[in-house]
Amino acid sequence: MLYQRMHVKCAKEMVKMQKSIQMPQILQKGCVLQRGNATRIWGWYKKGIKIEISFQNKQYMTETDENGMFEALIACKSGRGPFTLEVRSEDGQEVEISEVYVGDVFVCAGQSNMELPISRVRQMFPEEKGLLDVHHYKVEEAPEFGKALKNHRKAKWSVCVGADLEESTALGYFFGKLISQREGVPVGIINISKGGTPIEAWTSPKGLKDYPELLAMKERFADENFRKSFLEEQDKREDAWHENLRKKEKYEKEKNWKKFFMPGEFSEQGLQRFSGLVYLKKKFSVPEYLLGQNAVLKLGTLTDSDETYVNGVFVGETGYCFPPRIYPVNGGVLKPGENEILIRLECRDGKGRITPDKPFGLYFQTGEVIELKGRWEYQVRVVSEPAPSLVFISRKPTCMYQGMVAPCLNMTVKGVIWYQGESNERNPEQYEKLLKGMICDWREHWRQKTLPFIIVQLPACAMDMQGGGAWSVIRIAQWRAAQLPDVGVTVNLDLGEYNDLHPLNKKEVAYRVYLAARSLIYGEQNVWEGPELTGVQKSKEGVELYFDTKDGQTLLLEESKDGLFEICGADGEFYTAQVEVKANKLIVIKREKDEEIYAIRYAWADAPQRGLLKNHQGFLTTPFCVQMKE
Repeated sequence: MLYQRMHVKCAKEMVKMQKSIQMPQILQKGCVLQRGNATRIWGWYKKGIKIEISFQNKQYMTETDENGMFEALIACKSGRGPFTLEVRSEDGQEVEISEVYVGDVFVCAGQSNMELPISRVRQMFPEEKGLLDVHHYKVEEAPEFGKALKNHRKAKWSVCVGADLEESTALGYFFGKLISQREGVPVGIINISKGGTPIEAWTSPKGLKDYPELLAMKERFADENFRKSFLEEQDKREDAWHENLRKKEKYEKEKNWKKFFMPGEFSEQGLQRFSGLVYLKKKFSVPEYLLGQNAVLKLGTLTDSDETYVNGVFVGETGYCFPPRIYPVNGGVLKPGENEILIRLECRDGKGRITPDKPFGLYFQTGEVIELKGRWEYQVRVVSEPAPSLVFISRKPTCMYQGMVAPCLNMTVKGVIWYQGESNERNPEQYEKLLKGMICDWREHWRQKTLPFIIVQLPACAMDMQGGGAWSVIRIAQWRAAQLPDVGVTVNLDLGEYNDLHPLNKKEVAYRVYLAARSLIYGEQNVWEGPELTGVQKSKEGVELYFDTKDGQTLLLEESKDGLFEICGADGEFYTAQVEVKANKLIVIKREKDEEIYAIRYAWADAPQRGLLKNHQGFLTTPFCVQMKE
């Protein structure tokens, strides 16, 4: 029904366009226009009408086409703003847009790690106050399977301070802040991102012409009746699963409590492949001098959804596994003597977990912490079948492009930052072609043939992922995207967290993107890349690998008992290899004198975080796999 209402609303808007000049949401109050001599302004009105656009004391004439669209390229001089953009028609209609700024505009696109807002990383950056010169245009999720939208259904500009900062993309904000402070201009961040989306969702139908199976899927979901029936049936299955838990929870008899050590995996403590509902509780004492103080309960991440209580008082809930549980506890809730925490945890598909190595305790304003790790108790309340798998239509081919990207295509921008790839792990071998294809696809439709792209290569991670080397293949695909002109790739292995798909340090990720932009987009001579493999040569000892370190100094290899260099012999198996660094050369040593090395690979793992190869600036070498020629 919501989808139908949106279509009706769009139809009404098109009728309204015939009566008054309409400007896109992306060109509204608070927007940032790209500085330069050819910035596009566009909108809609009656066909065949002359339009005058006024900005910074200059006028530009254009005319609506047979579809009622007009556009003009205008000069936008740096001057910060705010300015006023005026659009007038020859028959007396007029639109005035205030608080328009001039600076640099970047598209920040991808899935959840791009979408991740400041509020999710606030615990790492508690002092971040925001910056008035960073403007954030957030486009809400809008899958579209019919014709590409001309205007966003729901989107708005805001300034990255206060409450609006908390909802801004963390990576995009930190990047925008660095650019703004360096260039002395406002920066506009166009945030088109959605968690869980694969790259094919962000590619146009034309861009997927070589993938008939993806286009066939797109056509199935373009059928409104099919889509409606599909979602209704899915909702029924989901509701039935939860209703079953509620009924059984209500009528099941009390069961025995058993020992459970937190944090930890359910599968390691007698709950293998458990799906259903479990209670977890822990008793603890609060020192008298802490009574009455407000505190924060931190439980890391839980799989899957929880309701949490302290002394019977509800303190918070989270509906899925990824967000960290950070629940405020009012000082009046805690009492002298014994206190109790109770977690009502639903486990959907046999992967119950209290994630290890996360903050896990009661944190007081004065700095004291009551640690909660260790012995807990659990009671299985309901054993059920696994929850039904959920299919999100926003992850289907082309729909994010048509609903979120397409309305941006007339906007003149400085570049694109792309952080995505996790959701393509099931078919990683396709990713290189898909990524290169999407870049070319966007450039064509954006009418900016050299539109710069900076790719954020996936960091290290070892949880909530497929494993088996899929991410290694995707990292290589991301690196090879730089074979296209005006594409840069940052390497971020050391910025991941082995136990979290959503690492918090988006500030350092943004800094590396910023350095890449200084070189790739602004034309500066700076070091932003790690050592690059430039040559391979067999030797008596094994194989010599030659690198351009980018900073003119020697290679650095972190010490680690677990080496990241591996060699493959005639048996086709890879084994850890000993290596030796000499200046800008790395020698991979054979295990045996007569051994023949067929291949060498580096950092070919889900979470390679130690033993990394880098230069003196701290920038890393990308993972690689080299096949030795006969």
